Amino acid sequence: MEVTPLTTYEFLTIKEAAKQFGRAEQTIRRLVKQHALTSHVRTEKTAKGNAYLVSLQFLTEQYTPVLAAGQLPEPDMLEPQLPAVVVPDQVEEIVRLQAALAERDQTIQKLQHRLLEQNDVLNALTSQVNSQRIGHIEELILRQNEQLGELQKRLPEPSEASQVEPVLEQPKKTFWQRMFGK
Repeated sequence: MEVTPLTTYEFLTIKEAAKQFGRAEQTIRRLVKQHALTSHVRTEKTAKGNAYLVSLQFLTEQYTPVLAAGQLPEPDMLEPQLPAVVVPDQVEEIVRLQAALAERDQTIQKLQHRLLEQNDVLNALTSQVNSQRIGHIEELILRQNEQLGELQKRLPEPSEASQVEPVLEQPKKTFWQRMFGK
Protein backbone atom coordinates (compact mmCIF):
# COMPACT_ATOMS: atom_id res chain seq x y z
CA MET A 1 0.00 0.00 0.00
CA GLU A 2 1.33 3.45 -0.85
CA VAL A 3 1.68 5.92 1.99
CA THR A 4 0.92 9.53 1.12
CA PRO A 5 1.43 12.54 3.37
CA LEU A 6 -2.31 12.53 4.09
CA THR A 7 -2.47 9.02 5.47
CA THR A 8 -1.06 6.85 8.16
CA TYR A 9 -0.88 3.09 7.93
CA GLU A 10 -4.34 2.75 9.51
CA PHE A 11 -6.28 5.31 7.43
CA LEU A 12 -6.74 5.71 3.66
CA THR A 13 -7.89 8.62 1.54
CA ILE A 14 -11.10 8.15 -0.42
CA LYS A 15 -9.14 7.73 -3.64
CA GLU A 16 -6.82 5.10 -2.11
CA ALA A 17 -9.75 3.24 -0.56
CA ALA A 18 -11.61 3.17 -3.87
CA LYS A 19 -8.55 1.79 -5.64
CA GLN A 20 -7.68 -0.81 -3.01
CA PHE A 21 -11.22 -2.10 -2.56
CA GLY A 22 -12.29 -1.91 -6.21
CA ARG A 23 -15.14 0.52 -5.56
CA ALA A 24 -16.11 3.83 -7.10
CA GLU A 25 -14.97 6.93 -5.23
CA GLN A 26 -18.62 7.96 -4.93
CA THR A 27 -19.38 4.68 -3.13
CA ILE A 28 -16.62 5.35 -0.59
CA ARG A 29 -17.86 8.95 -0.21
CA ARG A 30 -21.35 7.66 0.63
CA LEU A 31 -19.87 5.32 3.23
CA VAL A 32 -17.86 8.23 4.70
CA LYS A 33 -20.98 10.41 4.81
CA GLN A 34 -22.93 7.70 6.67
CA HIS A 35 -20.16 7.25 9.26
CA ALA A 36 -18.72 10.78 9.38
CA LEU A 37 -19.23 11.17 13.12
CA THR A 38 -17.68 7.81 14.08
CA SER A 39 -14.11 6.92 14.90
CA HIS A 40 -13.80 5.22 11.50
CA VAL A 41 -13.66 8.54 9.64
CA ARG A 42 -11.26 11.41 10.26
CA THR A 43 -10.83 14.76 8.57
CA GLU A 44 -7.44 16.27 7.90
CA LYS A 45 -6.81 19.85 6.81
CA THR A 46 -4.92 20.24 3.56
CA ALA A 47 -3.99 23.16 1.34
CA LYS A 48 -7.08 22.50 -0.77
CA GLY A 49 -9.45 22.12 2.19
CA ASN A 50 -10.48 19.14 4.27
CA ALA A 51 -9.67 15.57 3.24
CA TYR A 52 -11.52 12.57 4.62
CA LEU A 53 -9.57 9.57 5.85
CA VAL A 54 -11.26 6.19 6.32
CA SER A 55 -10.12 3.45 8.67
CA LEU A 56 -8.57 0.49 6.84
CA GLN A 57 -10.06 -1.88 9.41
CA PHE A 58 -13.54 -0.41 8.86
CA LEU A 59 -13.21 -0.66 5.07
CA THR A 60 -12.12 -4.29 5.39
CA GLU A 61 -15.24 -5.00 7.45
CA GLN A 62 -17.42 -3.38 4.78
CA TYR A 63 -15.75 -4.61 1.57
CA THR A 64 -13.26 -7.25 0.50
CA PRO A 65 -10.07 -5.76 -0.94
CA VAL A 66 -9.21 -6.31 -4.60
CA LEU A 67 -5.95 -8.18 -4.98
CA ALA A 68 -3.34 -7.01 -7.45
CA ALA A 69 -1.93 -9.52 -9.92
CA GLY A 70 0.48 -11.88 -8.17
CA GLN A 71 -0.50 -10.68 -4.69
CA LEU A 72 -1.50 -13.43 -2.27
CA PRO A 73 -4.49 -12.90 0.02
CA GLU A 74 -3.96 -12.68 3.73
CA PRO A 75 -4.97 -15.84 5.62
CA ASP A 76 -7.82 -14.10 7.48
CA MET A 77 -9.29 -12.91 4.13
CA LEU A 78 -9.70 -16.43 2.77
CA GLU A 79 -13.18 -17.88 2.89
CA PRO A 80 -13.54 -21.50 3.94
CA GLN A 81 -14.10 -23.77 0.97
CA LEU A 82 -15.21 -27.35 0.60
CA PRO A 83 -12.47 -29.90 0.01
CA ALA A 84 -11.83 -30.81 -3.61
CA VAL A 85 -11.13 -34.44 -2.80
CA VAL A 86 -13.65 -36.84 -4.31
CA VAL A 87 -14.14 -40.14 -2.56
CA PRO A 88 -14.78 -43.13 -4.91
CA ASP A 89 -18.09 -43.79 -3.18
CA GLN A 90 -19.18 -40.28 -4.07
CA VAL A 91 -18.49 -40.75 -7.79
CA GLU A 92 -21.50 -43.03 -8.18
CA GLU A 93 -23.62 -40.60 -6.21
CA ILE A 94 -22.45 -37.69 -8.38
CA VAL A 95 -23.21 -39.63 -11.59
CA ARG A 96 -26.64 -40.57 -10.24
CA LEU A 97 -27.39 -36.96 -9.28
CA GLN A 98 -26.25 -35.71 -12.70
CA ALA A 99 -28.53 -38.25 -14.39
CA ALA A 100 -31.41 -37.20 -12.16
CA LEU A 101 -30.69 -33.56 -12.98
CA ALA A 102 -30.66 -34.29 -16.73
CA GLU A 103 -33.94 -36.20 -16.40
CA ARG A 104 -35.45 -33.32 -14.47
CA ASP A 105 -34.36 -30.88 -17.17
CA GLN A 106 -35.97 -33.08 -19.84
CA THR A 107 -39.17 -33.25 -17.80
CA ILE A 108 -39.20 -29.47 -17.48
CA GLN A 109 -38.75 -29.09 -21.25
CA LYS A 110 -41.57 -31.57 -21.92
CA LEU A 111 -43.85 -29.72 -19.50
CA GLN A 112 -43.01 -26.38 -21.09
CA HIS A 113 -43.75 -27.83 -24.54
CA ARG A 114 -47.03 -29.26 -23.27
CA LEU A 115 -47.91 -25.93 -21.71
CA LEU A 116 -47.32 -24.19 -25.05
CA GLU A 117 -49.54 -26.73 -26.82
CA GLN A 118 -52.29 -26.21 -24.26
CA ASN A 119 -51.95 -22.46 -24.70
CA ASP A 120 -52.42 -22.91 -28.46
CA VAL A 121 -55.53 -25.05 -27.85
CA LEU A 122 -56.89 -22.44 -25.44
CA ASN A 123 -56.33 -19.68 -28.01
CA ALA A 124 -58.12 -21.76 -30.69
CA LEU A 125 -61.07 -22.40 -28.37
CA THR A 126 -61.26 -18.73 -27.44
CA SER A 127 -61.27 -17.80 -31.12
CA GLN A 128 -64.00 -20.38 -31.80
CA VAL A 129 -66.17 -19.09 -28.93
CA ASN A 130 -65.73 -15.52 -30.15
CA SER A 131 -66.75 -16.47 -33.69
CA GLN A 132 -69.81 -18.33 -32.31
CA ARG A 133 -70.76 -15.22 -30.33
CA ILE A 134 -70.41 -13.09 -33.44
CA GLY A 135 -72.57 -15.57 -35.40
CA HIS A 136 -75.22 -15.47 -32.67
CA ILE A 137 -75.19 -11.67 -32.67
CA GLU A 138 -75.56 -11.64 -36.46
CA GLU A 139 -78.60 -13.97 -36.16
CA LEU A 140 -80.18 -11.65 -33.59
CA ILE A 141 -79.63 -8.64 -35.84
CA LEU A 142 -81.22 -10.48 -38.80
CA ARG A 143 -84.28 -11.36 -36.68
CA GLN A 144 -84.61 -7.77 -35.52
CA ASN A 145 -84.36 -6.57 -39.12
CA GLU A 146 -87.16 -8.99 -40.08
CA GLN A 147 -89.31 -7.71 -37.22
CA LEU A 148 -88.66 -4.13 -38.28
CA GLY A 149 -89.64 -5.03 -41.85
CA GLU A 150 -92.93 -6.51 -40.61
CA LEU A 151 -93.64 -3.41 -38.53
CA GLN A 152 -92.93 -1.18 -41.52
CA LYS A 153 -95.45 -3.20 -43.55
CA ARG A 154 -98.14 -2.48 -40.93
CA LEU A 155 -97.58 1.28 -41.15
CA PRO A 156 -99.96 3.16 -43.45
CA GLU A 157 -98.72 4.01 -46.90
CA PRO A 158 -97.46 7.56 -47.44
CA SER A 159 -100.38 8.27 -49.79
CA GLU A 160 -102.84 7.33 -47.03
CA ALA A 161 -101.04 9.53 -44.58
CA SER A 162 -101.37 12.57 -46.87
CA GLN A 163 -105.22 12.20 -46.84
CA VAL A 164 -105.33 12.80 -43.14
CA GLU A 165 -105.38 16.53 -42.53
CA PRO A 166 -102.66 17.62 -40.29
CA VAL A 167 -103.66 19.48 -37.19
CA LEU A 168 -101.88 22.77 -37.15
CA GLU A 169 -100.75 23.83 -33.78
CA GLN A 170 -100.42 27.44 -32.85
CA PRO A 171 -96.81 28.39 -32.37
CA LYS A 172 -96.01 28.85 -28.75
CA LYS A 173 -95.96 32.44 -27.62
CA THR A 174 -92.76 33.85 -26.26
CA PHE A 175 -92.45 35.28 -22.82
CA TRP A 176 -92.75 38.87 -24.08
CA GLN A 177 -95.79 38.05 -26.20
CA ARG A 178 -97.50 36.59 -23.16
CA MET A 179 -96.57 39.60 -21.03
CA PHE A 180 -97.67 42.28 -23.45
CA GLY A 181 -100.38 40.29 -25.21
CA LYS A 182 -99.27 40.46 -28.81
